[in-house]
Amino acid sequence: MTVLVATSILGTFIVLLAIRLIVQSGSRRPRPAVTADEYADARQALDSVFVETAVINRIFSVEDAEFIARSAPPAIKNSFVNERKKLAMKWLRKTRKQMARLMDLHLRLASYTHDPSPEHEIRLTAKYLTFVTVLEIVLLLVWLLGPFKATRSIFYAIRTAASFCGTFSMRLERVNPTRLGADRESLVH
Repeated sequence: MTVLVATSILGTFIVLLAIRLIVQSGSRRPRPAVTADEYADARQALDSVFVETAVINRIFSVEDAEFIARSAPPAIKNSFVNERKKLAMKWLRKTRKQMARLMDLHLRLASYTHDPSPEHEIRLTAKYLTFVTVLEIVLLLVWLLGPFKATRSIFYAIRTAASFCGTFSMRLERVNPTRLGADRESLVH
């Protein structure tokens, strides 16, 4: 039953994304060219997600929660859990925003690649949609249960983000920098 629900949700997201792409391709207004600065920003955002994902594991450290549970008064325990919950929610929302930015840039970069691949596009889109779905579920779980009772789903979201970033990184490697918009010289120098 759970697999059916997850498949239905993923299918709905894919259909919505396909409709969005069809509507965007039919619009008459020209899409802004991707600049070298945006390309560099994408690389920086990607690196940031990789680094933050590695560091964020510490926020959800079960060892910290166990230590606090054993040795701290109830007020400190509540404060600790609330602060970690706020930090987790903030990180999850920030990561969602960065991923959305990367996906938007991915859609704009598709025409700048040396060798466009529909398989790669579908894989990246599926990973993005999986990440968005998982992230929404994780945000709800963290909000309801707290960061230490939702650790398995959080770590799954972290792995999903890393998977998306790895695939997006391959996208950036396929970009032909000579086709980018203004500020091309910054890539050469």
